[in-house]
Amino acid sequence: LLVKQTMRGCLQECCGCEAKSEFKIAEADWSMFEDGYKVTEAGMAKGEVMYALEKSSCCCRLCWRDGRPFNMQVSEGAEAGGQGIVNFVKPCSFPLYFSIPTKDGSVDCPCCCMLPKLHTALPDAANTRLGGTSRYICDINLLVPKLEYSENGTPIYILKPETCCGGCCIACNCCSGKGAVYIPFYFHEPGSGNLIGGSDYKAENLPQIRKMWAGLKKECCSTADTFLLMYPEGCDANRKAGLLGLTFLLDFTVFERQQDNAN
Repeated sequence: LLVKQTMRGCLQECCGCEAKSEFKIAEADWSMFEDGYKVTEAGMAKGEVMYALEKSSCCCRLCWRDGRPFNMQVSEGAEAGGQGIVNFVKPCSFPLYFSIPTKDGSVDCPCCCMLPKLHTALPDAANTRLGGTSRYICDINLLVPKLEYSENGTPIYILKPETCCGGCCIACNCCSGKGAVYIPFYFHEPGSGNLIGGSDYKAENLPQIRKMWAGLKKECCSTADTFLLMYPEGCDANRKAGLLGLTFLLDFTVFERQQDNAN
């Protein structure tokens, strides 16, 4: 899937209030991309099959942006008003980091409890859970963002980038730009940590979630992001829905300014 966040609410965000996140979702394949991280014009123009809009309180977005609760409602079609498909419900949480003021400025420290998580639910009034849960993980390697996808309490995948230095840092490739210009997040087995879909990270077309370059206008004039979601083999419809929710949580925790030291 190609998960395209729209530029909805750019003026609102310029005034200091986080806007509701809106996404349009299209089917994708590797022919729609070039240089490892760019979406082609044909790829960006491909028709959307799903639409997602965040439902959240304006007060929470203004006062508790990085820990706000929300309900991401996914429906059929390219615009709002289609038949509901699935909801992703995030309860109120702590942000990833908190700041301690000192006489020389502030010190950012990581939070390691009540971190963001997101539940997969039916699109009904009660938001009946389907069993899939995505959550951000805090461990000893604080510089490497990691997320877990589980079903009914059983871990299924660990999502993280390729690492180096014993897992302490994100691995970089100066020639390709991987790890610097773009950072693919790969699926790993929860117990062994083995890469899913290939024997090493150099294999082509590995299952992953990757932030893509969507054009100069969108990248430079907004905070809207575009993601490529390639599923691991053997995923049923419920798991595919859960991994779409994992993509939304990755955007919320890693790319929605939560790791911006200015905050």
